[in-house]
Amino acid sequence: MPLSGKDILLYEKKDHIVTITLNRPERMNSFTLELFDLCNEAWSRFRDDDDARVAIITAAGDRAFSTGMDLKEQAERVAKDPSYDIVKLRPGVLDGLEGMPRGNRVHKPVIAAINGIATAGGFQITMQSDIRVACNEAKFGVSEVRVGRGAPWAVPLLFQMPQPIAAEILMTGDLIPAQRLYEVGWINKVVPRDQLIPTAIKIAEMIRDNAPLSVKAAKAMLTKVSDMVVQNGLEMAKLIYAPVYASEDAIEGPRSFAEKRRPVWKGK
Repeated sequence: MPLSGKDILLYEKKDHIVTITLNRPERMNSFTLELFDLCNEAWSRFRDDDDARVAIITAAGDRAFSTGMDLKEQAERVAKDPSYDIVKLRPGVLDGLEGMPRGNRVHKPVIAAINGIATAGGFQITMQSDIRVACNEAKFGVSEVRVGRGAPWAVPLLFQMPQPIAAEILMTGDLIPAQRLYEVGWINKVVPRDQLIPTAIKIAEMIRDNAPLSVKAAKAMLTKVSDMVVQNGLEMAKLIYAPVYASEDAIEGPRSFAEKRRPVWKGK
């Protein structure tokens, strides 16, 4: 069912399993401010519902899971207000799941069912999920370097995958096939597209049927211990990337994307 009367995000609960679906397939399920806020509302709803034990985050269509921030909307808003930036308006976007600021992180398991390309903020969602299931066609990347943006939120990658793979993802902006990330242990399962949601549901059912206190403790242990290591890195990364977000290139990247041309970088 749509959340808050909006059809760009769907929220469904069945047998203690919540499915949250990004529903902007015509825009590669990219994030507007509205979708960001609706996601935040959905995660709060899931977190506070004692009857909901596990969530699946997925997306509509067969092209993209999410390509992160809607660069066309960003460029249009900047044209009207040069100071506009979603990072300034929603600083939590740098910390946790897209639409789920760090202070609002859920204490329940989250499974990402990745149906296509996951880049930028879409990659961020998959990175912050506990378990990742991808279809064969899924590809992953951090495209910020190609549009003059920053990725301080990617600090956890240093602990999730080999550093050379993380460096390739962060510095090239290239798309990495799901199978390769499965081989380095970052993805749990790669399946045919028609088996994506059934596989995610099967995993969710196994988690749902386990002892709830044990599951909650496992989630808390994984989250809190990793946070002890990651938190300082996130704060440092924000300082490192602050000049990037404030640069002329940060405006040029989304503008060139919207105008369908190569960006002209100034390095300032």
